[in-house]
Amino acid sequence: MKTFTKIATFALSACMVFGFAACNSGNTDGPDESNKGPNEGSQDAGEVVVWGGAEDQTLLKQIVEEFKTANPDVKETIRVEIQDAWDAQSVVSKDPEKAADVILIPHDQIGIMAKSGLLGEIRDGTAATFATDIRTNNDPKTVQQATYDGKLYGFPLTMDTYIEYYTTNIFPESIEDSILGSVDDMLAAPMGNIPGSKEKATAFGFNIGDGFYLNMGFAAVGCTLFGKNGDDVNACNWNNANGLKFMQYAAKNFRQSGGIFKSDDAKNLATAVLNNRLGACISGAWEMQDTFKNAPNIKYRTLPSITIDGEQKPLIGFSNSKQYVVNNMSKHKGTAIRLAAYITSEKNQLRYAEDRGYYPSNLAAQQNTAVKDDPFFKVIRAQLDLSVAVPSIPEISRYWEAAKSMGTSIWNGSLKSDDAALQASLDEFVGIIKDTK
Repeated sequence: MKTFTKIATFALSACMVFGFAACNSGNTDGPDESNKGPNEGSQDAGEVVVWGGAEDQTLLKQIVEEFKTANPDVKETIRVEIQDAWDAQSVVSKDPEKAADVILIPHDQIGIMAKSGLLGEIRDGTAATFATDIRTNNDPKTVQQATYDGKLYGFPLTMDTYIEYYTTNIFPESIEDSILGSVDDMLAAPMGNIPGSKEKATAFGFNIGDGFYLNMGFAAVGCTLFGKNGDDVNACNWNNANGLKFMQYAAKNFRQSGGIFKSDDAKNLATAVLNNRLGACISGAWEMQDTFKNAPNIKYRTLPSITIDGEQKPLIGFSNSKQYVVNNMSKHKGTAIRLAAYITSEKNQLRYAEDRGYYPSNLAAQQNTAVKDDPFFKVIRAQLDLSVAVPSIPEISRYWEAAKSMGTSIWNGSLKSDDAALQASLDEFVGIIKDTK
């Protein structure tokens, strides 16, 4: 089996054949020889820019330097810039020509960007099997997430979801199964004082004003955002009887005034758990490297349950993948595509796992003992298997602000808790999702 690393070291002629087939800057269907040098063995000088998160800069720059060494035929300079993946789509859409050549995004932005013509399609060439290797070497979920309208646009890098973190200074590890598996039990548990303070610690929290987390309550009661497969723009059913039951639960338990639940930015919640101000929170896998690294009081587990109609309903989180894509306006698509393949190779996905705590998309990397036998990654894998992927259709763009508004109104108390008000809020939300408002 060919690896991405081997492909990345192919002669430039192979990459150029691929580039002519799929890397044109105007559209993804016709040939383009704008990157072709005076002969097949050389290429025009220029600059290729790659975007990555601030926290990934050290590793990403190392990988880029190794790519340069392994590919001496590449004449362009390569520069690494900081760009948050979550905001990449909006930044690119404002001025695609000034955006990076190689861009890291969450998978749900692929449909939006591909539909707008912002991404270069990834295909096989006569010698370079980029598309085939993506489909063969990666988790099928991430391959599906890299695909829009039957065409491949992304190089999968990571699989992301969120789990429950807790501090043993508030919830001892010995009571994990009896309390930490239930939101209701955590909220009912007596809280001691924050160390060095007369203020009581808060029991539990997640960012209910963020659609990435709000979804888990509706999914727990069987509601879907865009249908069972996440691709039906008219199938949102959050305003049905089960959706109302979760809203009733949320209005009762997730209010700001209670003092036992906390909604805030996920990073702030994680910091509060670290500092024993909060017993448990829900946040992403990345917190183990960014906030909790080497913290002896921090433990983790899969998501807890909520009690609806006397039954325990496990919260079902969203999952996504982060993927490198190529700017359709890039003047150096040949090098950009090779670089994206190199960054997301099996070897480098294992480095992202070790250095940054990211669960790999690459199937071989998943089976590596460094991932397969790691206690933290075992929890992440278990939660991924229970999760629902963020829909990748372009209409997902309608969701985030609508979810933020509804979730925030629950937390701050501006939404009344009577059934009529809750149902009206759900109906308004569904109208926005279906674009009937």
